[in-house]
Order: sequence, then C-alpha cells, then structure tokens
Amino acid sequence: MPVSLGRSHARALHHLLRNHLLEVACNATWQDIHRAFELGRVERRRLTFTPRERELLREEAKRHFGWDLIEPLPAEDRIQAATQAIDEKLAPQRPDDGFVLAKGALPAPLPALPTGCALRVALDQLEVAAIGSVLVVENLDCFDQIHRFQLPDNLGDALVLYRGHGAATRGTRQLLQRLPVSVPVVVFADYDPAGLVIAATLPQASHLLVPQLTPELLAKGSREHFQRQHLQARHLDNSALGGWQAVWAEMKLGGVSVKQQHMLAMGAPLHCIDR
Repeated sequence: MPVSLGRSHARALHHLLRNHLLEVACNATWQDIHRAFELGRVERRRLTFTPRERELLREEAKRHFGWDLIEPLPAEDRIQAATQAIDEKLAPQRPDDGFVLAKGALPAPLPALPTGCALRVALDQLEVAAIGSVLVVENLDCFDQIHRFQLPDNLGDALVLYRGHGAATRGTRQLLQRLPVSVPVVVFADYDPAGLVIAATLPQASHLLVPQLTPELLAKGSREHFQRQHLQARHLDNSALGGWQAVWAEMKLGGVSVKQQHMLAMGAPLHCIDR
C-alpha cells in the first residue's frame, strides 16, 4: 500500500534540507518518509543519509509534493498553494479554519433559519457585538436537534454553535476568544469526564448545561465509558473548576457516562451551572 505523506512529513523534510542534516531520529514521520522514498539507512533508531542520498531525497520529494522543500512551505490556504504545489494540503489553513457551524439567534444581517437548518459562516461575517449569548453543543446530531431539548428559557435567544472537531473546533475557539467577557458562553456536552474537560478548556466558557439526574436517566449511563476516560478524570482532579467542582464531585460519585442523546431520548430537563 502506498505511503500517504502530508504536511507533517513535508515539514520534517524541510527541516532536514534547510539545515543540511544527514541524520534524524527515526520516528513515525521519518519511517513513513523512508518507506515512501527508500532512501537512507536505519541505525540504532537513527535514519542517516549520505550527501548524495539527501539530494536524491530532495528531488523525490519535489516530484511528490510539487514543491522544493528546501524552501518554506506555503503559508496561506489550499487554493493559493495549488497555484504552485501538486499537494495543496501543504497549506497550513484547512477548509474549516475560520468558519463555524451556527444556528439559533444568528446576529444581523444574517438571516433567521428554520429549526432544522444551520449555516456555515466565516468568522468575519459574524457581527460579534450583536451576539448576546452563545450555546456550544458537543455532538452534531444533538446540535441538529437542539430545538427538541428542554433548554432553560434564557437560552431561547442564544447563538448555537457546533463545537466540532479538528479545524471546525479551531473556528469555534477563535469566535469565543473574540467575544466580550460579558457574553455568557454556555457549554452543552456529554455528562462525563470528557464532556466536562471540553467545557473546562473552551475559551470564555462561563456556564455548563447539565441534565436533571433521575434514576431512569442514570440507568442509561455507561460505567465502562466513564472508566475509559481516566485521563480526563485525572485532568479534572488537577483543575480549578470553580463552581463546576460540585458537578465533578457528583459525576464521580455516580460513575457513569450519560450521553446527550440519552438526555434527549429521556426528555431530561437541562439547567445551567455557573463556573
């Protein structure tokens, strides 16, 4: 199977070529490069090259990426990179950088949307001064169905954001960082250590949306999923959670992971906890 090389491999090659190196640590990135180009030799966890092999590596990499990697990598988006490089993914900006997926109370001049619709919006098209409050939702299916949850009344006019993953998460974080500190940012995540870590690490997060815990809802929770999140639990034990410390204590006592989907399925009322 051909080896897939991306921006991280290109950065490693650029560092070697720009600094005239003849050996590198044979980590996973360089193992991929070694398999792809079959140049160099591995000795004691080091990958070494002769000067001639290094020049051949430069030529092979240029054919693969369409870019002479002794030069700095493209600095902007993939469209701009495509004007010169074969591999447009050399650009640092990903398609979701600088965008959010939003619904709810979109600030003017953006249009009002039906409940089943959302808008992928560039950050520079959002009038930050017109945003009154924000609700960040962890899971995409629950973001889509947010109108069906039993939300507190004060979230009726909130801008609702999908927290996202990868580049989409960066867009959400960038928007939150631009908000005035006076704007409430409510985080709605799974009721488990991973969900609480998401809330605790989002910029400007001021409130946590949690379910009313009933025996029926807790019965839907997974002890196995909770136990798998031991790294997140350790992080929380060493974090200053403020008003969310009581939530973490209660969560540990219950020892179950309750997903957002179960909260909706069980019709659980939700309420906000100040940080």
